[in-house]
Amino acid sequence: MPKIQFRPNGREIDVKRGTLLIEAIREAGLPIASPCGDDLICGKCGVRIVEGRVGRQAPVERNAMERNRVPEGQRLACAIRVRDDLVVTADYWGES
Repeated sequence: MPKIQFRPNGREIDVKRGTLLIEAIREAGLPIASPCGDDLICGKCGVRIVEGRVGRQAPVERNAMERNRVPEGQRLACAIRVRDDLVVTADYWGES
């Protein structure tokens, strides 16, 4: 099972391989915006992958990020399936 560490607060969880990252974030009890219902439309669930590998960005994710001006270096949590261990951060996750 892949392990996800959330920074800067240090929470860690194990998830099933293939879990959407946004679901793992919710499972960890961390805040994540998703007004579009995880449909790759709004671009509000941007996070930074600090360590680990994620799949390539699909055109639908790239388009949503461009349309919504998601900052460079972020990925949409609703577009990422967890395959390996990750370290993830968002500016609004504080210390626990």
